[in-house]
Amino acid sequence: MASLPDSLSAAPAGRERLPREVLEEHKRGRVLDAAVEVFAKRGYQATTVDHLVAAGRIAVGSFYALFDGKEDCFLAAYDRTLAEARDRIAAALPAGAPWPEQVCAALRALLALIAAEPFRARLVLAESQTAGAAALERHEALLADLAQVLRCGRSLSPRPEELPPTLEEAIVGGVAWLLHQRLVMAELKGIEELFPELALIVLEPYLGEAETSALIATAGAQAPA
Repeated sequence: MASLPDSLSAAPAGRERLPREVLEEHKRGRVLDAAVEVFAKRGYQATTVDHLVAAGRIAVGSFYALFDGKEDCFLAAYDRTLAEARDRIAAALPAGAPWPEQVCAALRALLALIAAEPFRARLVLAESQTAGAAALERHEALLADLAQVLRCGRSLSPRPEELPPTLEEAIVGGVAWLLHQRLVMAELKGIEELFPELALIVLEPYLGEAETSALIATAGAQAPA
């Protein structure tokens, strides 16, 4: 079991071995890590179970003991990746900060995640739209959740009654499209420099151009080098 860390390797004689469930979860995680890269590089449609088996260094029978098939593996990788991304972005939000500052922090954290982990970003933001009905449903649910978060901005608008009812869906869709294009074209160099543009798209409808520009300038000055 050379692929396992020492803590998960077979225990010496006289010592209790780790439960089978722990070993299986480690194996599942290893396969999911490999699957993210395979799906991102090949695309969902061009990926086969054979590709996933080879990348995960696992037997076909073991693969089907963990997943029902390619789609099930993709959905598991998607769910795990999105949950981890949510946790990392939430950890980046300044506690107690006003909503606009939290939005700025979330956008910066999102762009940093995409720059650091482009395969995971492509899985969630691009391949989820080509991986079947269940994956597309997850993608649409994610956009709906983000739109609901943006609705908090209406309370900051001096004229909330003039805001279109589908404003938030349009904002989220526009940001998702911009990121999707960067990912599918593999144009990720300097993606963190999109922050001012994305912040303006998200915040200007609620705060106005002047206040949004001032906030972006402040966020830029406070950004880590």
